[in-house]
Amino acid sequence: MSVLETRPVFPLPNVVFFPKTILALHVFEPRYRLMMEESLRGDQSVCVVLLRPGWEGNYYGSPEVHPIGCVGRIAEHKLLPDGRYNVALHGEYKANIQSFDRSDPYRIARVERIEEDDSWVRAPVSTEQANELLELFQKAGAARAAGFDLTSVFGPHMSSDAILNTISMYLNVDPAEKQRLLEMESLELRYRAVHDFLRDTSAVQDSIDRLRHLFPGEPRRN
Repeated sequence: MSVLETRPVFPLPNVVFFPKTILALHVFEPRYRLMMEESLRGDQSVCVVLLRPGWEGNYYGSPEVHPIGCVGRIAEHKLLPDGRYNVALHGEYKANIQSFDRSDPYRIARVERIEEDDSWVRAPVSTEQANELLELFQKAGAARAAGFDLTSVFGPHMSSDAILNTISMYLNVDPAEKQRLLEMESLELRYRAVHDFLRDTSAVQDSIDRLRHLFPGEPRRN
């Protein structure tokens, strides 16, 4: 029987957090500033979850969230003069919310750790496949769309699963699709889904690049 752990819940409307990734947060709401303050005094762990559609009508209450999220540990934090926080979370493990112990002023949940099938990352071919994902990610222009520099995000000693999950977090797709990637039971399934998406996106980008000379910048010819 799995042991349930108690974690504060930080719901977000458009971010899906993955294990072995880094998530930068700017925490400004009073209830979540309190959450950070209490987390820093405790075990410094937070469960990040995606809000379900329709959250806007009850955002300042307890809107519905997806039950599968990711627990991250506070790797860095800075308390600003006005009480806001800049925080970097390091994703540790996928978790399933079983129940809520408290909802005011922020939710605390009892979560069950989910062990993913990691046979893909233990296979020698995963390094080559992860590097191919990086090439496709860059080729598809996804890094530019996400607004970051590949060399600063992906270090030289980054593991294959960290590369896969970071790309999954920054894919230019709807958050619901990223949630589907997070909920996949194995890293291999996630890799195949991300690879197929990037391959198709790269093919479209190739076609655009080949035809770009036919559409010069002058407006009347576009």
